[in-house]
Amino acid sequence: MKVNKNSMFTKVKNEQGVVLVIALMILALLSVLSLTAVLTTTTDLRISANYRILQSTFYNTEGSMDIAPGIIRRTISLKTDPPDILASQGIIDANTNGISDTDEDASVFSGLTTDGNANSTPDFVEAVMGYITTSPPNFTITIDSKATTVAASRTGAIPLKGYSTGFATGYEGGAMTGRGIYFNMTGTGSGDRNSESQIQLQYRCVERSGGGCL
Repeated sequence: MKVNKNSMFTKVKNEQGVVLVIALMILALLSVLSLTAVLTTTTDLRISANYRILQSTFYNTEGSMDIAPGIIRRTISLKTDPPDILASQGIIDANTNGISDTDEDASVFSGLTTDGNANSTPDFVEAVMGYITTSPPNFTITIDSKATTVAASRTGAIPLKGYSTGFATGYEGGAMTGRGIYFNMTGTGSGDRNSESQIQLQYRCVERSGGGCL
C-alpha cells in the first residue's frame, strides 16, 4: 500500500495551524484577564483612596463641631457670669467685646469678630445673646489646614420639661433658671479632591441662675 506523503504533510500542517490558533486564543484570553485584573485593582485603589479622604474630611468636620458649641458657651458666660466665676473658669476678655481671648486669638477660629453694625460688639455676640433676631455670621474652624464653615442660629429660650422654679434655688449661682437656650449649628467641612462633609447638631445652654451655662 502506497502512502501519499503530500497528504501526510498537509495533515501535519493543518494540525500545526490549529495548535497555533488555539495558542493565540489562549494568549488573547490571558491578556484580557490580566487587563481586567489591572483595571479592577486600579479602581479598587481609587475607591480606597477616595474613602480615606472622605473619612479624613468627616473626622475633621466632626472634631470642629465638637469644639464649636464652646464658643457660644463662653460668649454667654462673658455676658452673664460675674468676674469671680469667669476667673475660676479661666475665661478672659481683655477688650470686653464678648469674645474670649482664647477664641479671638486662636488660629483655628476666624470670623468671630465681624462687626457689621460698627457698635464695638461683634455680630456673633449680638446674635448669640439675642440682642438681634438675625443669625450670626458664619465663622470658620481650621484644623490641620482643613476648614469647616459653621452656621449657627439661636432658636430661643424654652422652659425645661419637668423643671420646677422652686427647686434648688439656694445653691449660690449653681441653680438652674428653668430655661434652655437652643442653638442649631451646621458645620460644612471641605477636604482634598473636592470632598465635603456636613454635620448638624443642636446645642442647649441650660441657664444658671447666677449667669452662664451649666
